[in-house]
Amino acid sequence: MKNNINKLLLILSVILLFNSCIGMAIDIQMNNDGSGKLFLEYRISRILDGIGRLDGNESMPIIPAGRQDIERTIQRIPGMKLLSYSNRQTEKDIIIGTNIEFNSPQALLAFLDPSGNRASITNNGQSGIFELIIYNEGSALNKFDENLMELMPSFFAGYDFTINFSAPGSSAMIITDADGNSISAPLSSVTTVQGRRVSLSMGVLDVITLSNGLGIKINW
Repeated sequence: MKNNINKLLLILSVILLFNSCIGMAIDIQMNNDGSGKLFLEYRISRILDGIGRLDGNESMPIIPAGRQDIERTIQRIPGMKLLSYSNRQTEKDIIIGTNIEFNSPQALLAFLDPSGNRASITNNGQSGIFELIIYNEGSALNKFDENLMELMPSFFAGYDFTINFSAPGSSAMIITDADGNSISAPLSSVTTVQGRRVSLSMGVLDVITLSNGLGIKINW
């Protein structure tokens, strides 16, 4: 039992490197004036929720993704408004969905990138550039032993990272590493790199095994 818990805690440490959840879908709808809507869906394994209760701290979930947590974050950001929130459970996951309105690129960035180091937007009213570092830990998995690595594919199976972006007119997406250098889209990814709506989707395990990280640059 102790060995199983240790393995899960090690997996959890990997997940915490990747935005504190397992599956994530981001949908950004940008208007010409820099306002828009942000749709987020988090898929959190119920196994992780159970780990957070091993020490009896039932009232303090390990992943702060409840409605009150989202509302507190939004209240600290001028120009953001929570339009809707949902929380449902399946046998496997806790699925959290939010629909957020923002009135400026600055508000969107403050929510997506509180550190100010992973995202940027320039916007002149008719066009713009959005850049986001999705993952920048590089070879973080190298610290784990072979036995744990053998567990990774089954644990992460079915969990994806997806980002969609749409704006008036046509957009173009460039896939980059964490330093902003253009790279070929990973073979495991599904992409739409040109059009009214551009997107990138790939398995979370495939993301966190990229040695040079992953980012996107979108011109609209």
